[in-house]
Amino acid sequence: MDFSSRESPRSPHELSPEDVLLLKVCVAAIWSDGAMAAAERDHLSHLMDRIGATEEERHELRRIALNDVSRSTVLAEVDLLDAGDKRRLYDRCVAVLTADRRLRRGELRFVSRLRRRSGVGLLAHQVMLWRAMPVRRVLRFSLPVGLFFIAAVAVLLIRFAGDPETFPPNELAYHPEILLRQAAAGTAPMEAEALFEAIRHSVVKVNVLIDQGVVGHGSGAVLGVDGEGQLYVLTNRHVVYQEVANPLLLSYELELENGIQLPAMLDFYSRTHDLATVVAPGLGGWGLPVPLRMCSTLSVGEKVFALGSPIGLDHSFTTGVISALRWPMVQTDATVHSGSSGGPLFDDRGRVCGVITTSHMQKDFSFALCTETVLEMLDERMTVD
Repeated sequence: MDFSSRESPRSPHELSPEDVLLLKVCVAAIWSDGAMAAAERDHLSHLMDRIGATEEERHELRRIALNDVSRSTVLAEVDLLDAGDKRRLYDRCVAVLTADRRLRRGELRFVSRLRRRSGVGLLAHQVMLWRAMPVRRVLRFSLPVGLFFIAAVAVLLIRFAGDPETFPPNELAYHPEILLRQAAAGTAPMEAEALFEAIRHSVVKVNVLIDQGVVGHGSGAVLGVDGEGQLYVLTNRHVVYQEVANPLLLSYELELENGIQLPAMLDFYSRTHDLATVVAPGLGGWGLPVPLRMCSTLSVGEKVFALGSPIGLDHSFTTGVISALRWPMVQTDATVHSGSSGGPLFDDRGRVCGVITTSHMQKDFSFALCTETVLEMLDERMTVD
């Protein structure tokens, strides 16, 4: 069927096939719920007035409307149209149906079926319905939609813009020099059991709390002491660095090998390396500082040991070898997981040759920061404002 090709112009009282099918489609939409209330009959009369140009045409439309209009038959007729006629019929149908009132649920369902038959996209369909709404209903509809849009934008801004009122953790204002322990000359290699006994009191679990609730943890080792004998623990920056709305709600604990938990404070976090120092004020002597060994003296294949609290398994001791030296990282196959971060990587003489910083979740290799970066962090600590 092609509405655009007619052999001769229709007479003033003759309805075009397009007008007849348009009426049938509109009637099918109004009767989509199987009943017609008084308001719908009034609406149907309005449709006839919109489609028919003369009283004779409107009389013929009333005669057609009195017949039983089958929705399936009407849609079958629509299927016979070409693409252009389908789209024109759809546009006219929406314009006529929405001319005096808002479409009801059943009518919307039928018009949606007509949309699909006419090849009209969903977005174009929504735009068409919006444009067809009378101004008085647009104003009534636009208020809740506008409020919803404003609320949605506000939620997205909060979600993606982040909270501008968050603060970095508080560091101590004064940083006394940290004195490092030197490895004893001539220290012999130790078996794994003896090594564990020698170092276990120097390794701690670092708990991070917000509003007194633990939100994360890592590992650490006693790095050195200040002039007053106060011990300082070395860990990763990413373990202790949390930006919170109220920095006073952020606190730390150092959990010793025997389970004792010591209230702690953040001494310093590096702006350059993934390193930080934590201190338990006023407490000292509960662990020996661990000596450092520079990575420049390490060799691939050398045996190393990791001690920390992976996935909450406190004081887990694993062994492996140095897989590669990738400055400023030491690659190792010693088993570590989340919670091992900040823990020490020892050689067989009890010297720290790296600070565990990351692990591969599915492969048997991990990385530790070379101890040279620890010295750089200590220099940074003494110069930061």
